[in-house]
Amino acid sequence: MKKLIRIGAAGALLGVVASPQAFAQSSVTLYGVLDNYIGYQSSTVGGKSTSLTVLGSNGLSTSRYGLKGVEDLGGGMKANFDIEGGFDPSTGAQQNSFRMFDRQAWVGLSDDRFGSFRVGRQETAMWFYSGNMDAFGAATYGSGFNNFAQWQARVDNDIAYFAPTFFHTQVEVHYSLGGLAGNTGGNGIFQAAVQSWQGPVYVAVAYLNAVNATQTNRVQQLMAGGNYNYGSGKVYVGFFRTNDVVSATTGNALGSPGGKFDPAVGAVSNTPGNYHNTYSLSADYQFNPALTVGAGYAYIQDDSSLHNNAEEFSLISTYSLSKSTTLYAVASRINNSHTAQFKMGDAATTTGTFLTPGTGQSETGFQLGMRHSF
Repeated sequence: MKKLIRIGAAGALLGVVASPQAFAQSSVTLYGVLDNYIGYQSSTVGGKSTSLTVLGSNGLSTSRYGLKGVEDLGGGMKANFDIEGGFDPSTGAQQNSFRMFDRQAWVGLSDDRFGSFRVGRQETAMWFYSGNMDAFGAATYGSGFNNFAQWQARVDNDIAYFAPTFFHTQVEVHYSLGGLAGNTGGNGIFQAAVQSWQGPVYVAVAYLNAVNATQTNRVQQLMAGGNYNYGSGKVYVGFFRTNDVVSATTGNALGSPGGKFDPAVGAVSNTPGNYHNTYSLSADYQFNPALTVGAGYAYIQDDSSLHNNAEEFSLISTYSLSKSTTLYAVASRINNSHTAQFKMGDAATTTGTFLTPGTGQSETGFQLGMRHSF
């Protein structure tokens, strides 16, 4: 009888072990970035030579904390989530005062055969692709691509589908619900994008179409570009086109600095108008596994009657102390024309850390910083 019990128990145990649920595993990862720098900017403001020296954050990357997880549901399917919030390590304050997880807050399902499906607050394809089109990672004072283009970084209520990768190419589509009672289209944002890796060449194209609450104003944006790995570094190109009016300032096309979209305001806050085109060319060279230097040029063309064009010249050097810690130095200069007031920004906007030049005035900037990731 005891042998029968042992055999029966062993058989039951084998049955449990062999079941799909027994193989299901889950994991949750805590991660984050801390980025601080000493910055200096100078320009002419109100007819006077003015300078600003700051201890800033979010130079090369936005400082953040996050939790991401995955659960194996069996049969090749997984459940995923990611919640992520930005903060200012200089003061410990939240990057976004009216939400805890301003960068990401989504849940989804994924399968290697069918792709992945996500819902929640998510990064836009433009934000995700931009770092692959710029030697400055679309950040720091030196990224003219970021300073001029001003794409929307994240959207709320986003429903996204990522197709399986085929021929080293991935397609994604998004639709963000506006959250307005009795109005399914107001404040809606549609995105479609594709990126492809073909040997040493990376290329990507992204399109965004956003409408205001009353569906009377629509912002349309297009980003295209990529990079070429020549062995000792990369050459990057970036192009961005938008129909919003940003002639006088560096105001974001959707009325919200990266990661700070306020749903009470809506997606589109400015009037429809003439197109602005941003062109960016940059390159870097890796002297050794630790040291990389780069240079870049960006130009924004304003086709409105104001003709508020601008250009930026920049240099960057990064030195990796380890896989987690990087030192960086940046030097840059923006030349504004007519009444343009384009200024130098970072990976994310922090109040009080930027100097806005007078109309048509140039601006010079320097950064020395450190980024640590965990």
